[in-house]
Parts: sequence; C-alpha cells; structure tokens
Amino acid sequence: MKLIDNWKQSYKLKSVQIGALSAFFYTLILFSEQFLNIWNVIPQELKNKIPENIAEWVGMLVGVAMVLARLKKQPELHDVNQFVTITAGHSNADPGAVNGKYKEADLVVSFRNAVTHYLREAGLQVKTDGTGTKNDPLSAAVKLIQGSSVAVEFHMNAATSKQANGIETIALPKDKKLAQDLSKAVADVFGSRLRGDNGWIDQSKSARGRLAYVNAGGLIVELGFISNDAELAAFNSKYWSAAKAVAQVIIEHEKALK
Repeated sequence: MKLIDNWKQSYKLKSVQIGALSAFFYTLILFSEQFLNIWNVIPQELKNKIPENIAEWVGMLVGVAMVLARLKKQPELHDVNQFVTITAGHSNADPGAVNGKYKEADLVVSFRNAVTHYLREAGLQVKTDGTGTKNDPLSAAVKLIQGSSVAVEFHMNAATSKQANGIETIALPKDKKLAQDLSKAVADVFGSRLRGDNGWIDQSKSARGRLAYVNAGGLIVELGFISNDAELAAFNSKYWSAAKAVAQVIIEHEKALK
C-alpha cells in the first residue's frame, strides 16, 4: 500500500479529522456501557486525585457515555414504561449532615443521578428534582410525586456516635415490601446491616415523626450513616453499584404493576 505524499502531516486534513472524530464517537457508542462500568468501580478517593483540568474532560466523556448508553436500545426492558420520581434529600441551600468535606446533599445527588441513569437506560420515564448538581428543595420534590407510580428520595443518617450504622427505608405500611427490598439492595452492596423491620421503618414509629415526602406517598431511603467513617467510605467507593441494585428493584416493581 502506497501512502500519500506528506502523510505525516495528514492529521491537518479536515477529512482525516472528521474521520477520526467519527471513529471516536462510534467506539464510544459501542463501548459506552463498558466505559461506565469501569468508571463506576474506580474508588472515589482516586477520582478526587484527578487533576482539575483532566477531570473536566473525563466528566464530559462520562456524560456523553451516559447519554449514548441511554440511547442504546434495551429490548429486554422495552415494555417497562411506568412513570417514577427519583429525588435527593435536602437541597443546594441545605447541605444536610456533614462529615469533614462530605455533605449529605452532595452525596445523595450523586446517588440520585446514578439511579436515574440506570432507570432511563432501562426505558423508564423518570422525573427528578434536578439534573447534574442541581437539587431542588423538599417543597419541589413533593410536588413531583403526584401521578408517579413510585417515588423514592435518598438521604443519609447521622448520629453523635460514630458507631451508629445500618440501612433503612421510611415508608407507609402499604409500601413495606418495597421499602425492605430497597434497603436490602443497598445493604448487600455496602455490606451494612438492616435497621428496623428488615430495613423498613414505619413512619408512625419513626423518631422523625410525620414526613411530608412520605405523607405524599413517597419512600425515603437512608443510605447509611454519613457520621460512620466505614459506611461513608463504602458509599464513596460503591455507590454506583448500589444505585444499580436500587434501580433494579424499582424496575421489577414497575414490571409487576403492568
């Protein structure tokens, strides 16, 4: 095969640039799910060490990969078409509980986004209380519940004792089984114990009293104790896997409603 003259400068040709760009995106489409799976298992501590200028490009690639993975047809789940609401506790103005540099509101937004990704990948319609880092206040989240087949919000517990631990879901009695399934999905991934009745906390027996989100028909999943360093570390390193497990519980729940 004979190469063109000045082939070493071919990268300057528009046709070559366009071809390379097309090949890049075609490869990203083919391997978007694999790319996300690799990214998901990288510990958060290592991600935090990525230089800021490189992190911006990595973040862009992750975002593109999530969109492409969502656009890929999921034939095994194409019949799932229920409407669900997924929200994050607290808000951009209310950080919730804090442990060092970690804020509850930030962590649960990441979890919300991950669960939403897997649900949309499966073909479900999802309403959320924000995209990216946006986290609307409780009043906005509660309004999203109306008309949803299921609504789930994520929080993290906190306690004075750093030994307090475990996963729980606060819900009305009608949602006991779903609450237990959601809690188990999280606990199995994080290696945590189940609190309450196998992961379910009856709102009437909760120290928090009546909660607006639960009163409106939603479920509140407490993803462990941010005040417990071991559970916080487990969250940071495995939250994408836990989000996938939670999404699968919701997908099965939606299938059962059809």
